Amino acid sequence: MTVSEAASSSLIDIAQQTRQAAQQLSVLSTVERNQAIEAIAQALEAAESEILAANAADCEAAEEEGIPKALSARLKLSEGKLKSVIAGVRDVGKLPDPMGVAQIHRELDEGLVLKRISCPLGVLGVIFEARPDALIQITSLAIKSGNGVILKGGKEATRSCQTLVKVIEQALAETSV
Repeated sequence: MTVSEAASSSLIDIAQQTRQAAQQLSVLSTVERNQAIEAIAQALEAAESEILAANAADCEAAEEEGIPKALSARLKLSEGKLKSVIAGVRDVGKLPDPMGVAQIHRELDEGLVLKRISCPLGVLGVIFEARPDALIQITSLAIKSGNGVILKGGKEATRSCQTLVKVIEQALAETSV
């Protein structure tokens, strides 16, 4: 098996696992999904120093590599930026449930009704650069909307993303998600 075949097989496995998780997530109640979002916010607060330390290591390595200043600015997670992102996670939890909303209801003919009702897409694939805050935002929005998500962050944010994923996984393990 070539490296390319192994990577492809691994991605297929990840996609299948994410699809199964998305199906389970899509049947959870609004309350359960909101509790998961709040658990993430609390876990991020509790792990603030660990997250900021991982991000500082990423920023230091990026500076040594000489990445552009604009990319470096997006990579940096300050204490204030992290608090703002956590507040954003809580704001997502307060949004109305996007699932099951009747968007169109039209009677086309007697006994023939056209309806469009919102539902989860299933699995989202998101590639983002050196923006560890995007990982948090995308995850909370995916949970709110009942979707699974496969995330690919920039190599510059490897430590930050690994730490964030660990914190989020631990938070979700304590919920019904």
